[in-house]
Amino acid sequence: MLKIKDIPALFENNDFTLVFCMFLDGFKQNENKSELISEKPEKQNLNKKQYCMLACAAHKLANDYGIQPPEWVYDESFIMPKPIYAFNTKNKEYQKFLKETSPEEYSSRNLFYGNNVLKRI
Repeated sequence: MLKIKDIPALFENNDFTLVFCMFLDGFKQNENKSELISEKPEKQNLNKKQYCMLACAAHKLANDYGIQPPEWVYDESFIMPKPIYAFNTKNKEYQKFLKETSPEEYSSRNLFYGNNVLKRI
């Protein structure tokens, strides 16, 4: 059972996206979802954007599944100082689209990835 707090340690020897997707897959299958997001991850090997992504994801998953979001997601350390857009796009139209479609849990932290940010293919 992979918890969100475990992602930074696993990332040390793996790709962040791979470890994050493993967490998402496990989260969807686990019945005790609140336990998987209850503990704050340590920053360790993560950059600020990756660290913020974990708070956004925990907050969004909690809201999507009707779980009380853990208190740690409201910490100001999880807010990016400047807007970050998917694929680091500089295209103003695409930035506008991302701003309009990004979930509140992401946009409130200056991350704009669109409405399918937690979808798995």
